[in-house]
Amino acid sequence: MRILRRCAALAALGAVLLATAGCAAPAASASVTVLCSNDAAICSAWAEDFAQETGIAVTMDRLPTSEALERIRRGEGLPEYDVWHGGGSEMYVAAAQEGLLAPYLPPRTEGIPAQVRDPRGRWTGVYVSFLGLCVDAGRLDEVGAEVPRSWEDLLDPALAGWVSASSPRTSGTAYTTMLVQRDRLGEEEGLGYLAQLYPQIPQFTRSGTAPVQVVAEGEAAVGISFAPYCDAAAAAGAPVTTILPRDGTGYEVGAVAVLADAPHPAAARRYVDRAVSEEGQRSGAASGIHQVPTQPGLPGSFDEVRGQLGVPVLTSPLEERAGRRDALLNWFAAEVPA
Repeated sequence: MRILRRCAALAALGAVLLATAGCAAPAASASVTVLCSNDAAICSAWAEDFAQETGIAVTMDRLPTSEALERIRRGEGLPEYDVWHGGGSEMYVAAAQEGLLAPYLPPRTEGIPAQVRDPRGRWTGVYVSFLGLCVDAGRLDEVGAEVPRSWEDLLDPALAGWVSASSPRTSGTAYTTMLVQRDRLGEEEGLGYLAQLYPQIPQFTRSGTAPVQVVAEGEAAVGISFAPYCDAAAAAGAPVTTILPRDGTGYEVGAVAVLADAPHPAAARRYVDRAVSEEGQRSGAASGIHQVPTQPGLPGSFDEVRGQLGVPVLTSPLEERAGRRDALLNWFAAEVPA
């Protein structure tokens, strides 16, 4: 069975298999396979905490959000995963519309804001991350650029070749960046801005978390990513600072869902129960990356934080955001060299 494969190879793939007895193969009823679209450290923290609490072995594979959606689509009819955890909910909306997610209303969802969960229970938002700029001021001095305080500042000619960002082909972070420009400027002007921004980026990363590492290693001066990843790099000693653009930012609602035809549905539902709970939403913080929880009883929850950012928060209905994806990705494929 797939759930019992690759005990030794998981570390190399950015995955983790956790059981109460090392790598011993658990019974099928005590296993769950999770596709994780978040930072590797957070994925590991989620898996470890769930396994320790329940005794259920977790096989976890990590893929950026857009890639994860394509992987789930390809697996239809031959289910590979039980749960999808992490990554922007626009992709979950698309998956739900295609019948790839199983309706399930986990306990303790009542207080979670309605705008960050599916009314039919096909996915539930479990964290929020605001989009920001991860900046190395020392590197900016070296290249002769000012610290960018807005999206427009990223068009400074001095920053050409010194901006790092992920590819919309693979990354939900990159898609959020596209949506922010559309919400900020409108359809035509938003695309016009992106057409000026993308030439500033010498190479697109596959993952939305990777630009932070590129900046931390001195290979870029500015990275576009979600703020918690830059904050964590700074806390670990990297010479970086998080800036929320004064002309507005957007956010990702990271979700969790049981996949349709999950091979281990009972374990999948139990995993989702914990991911939605206060305990589950706290567990990711063990990685040192502090995302905004959606449970209102937790400190720094979404309802508490969003009014305290000091910059405009740009958003639009999730169904609209999901519906724009094909057109925006087609534009990117046509206008931006591979």
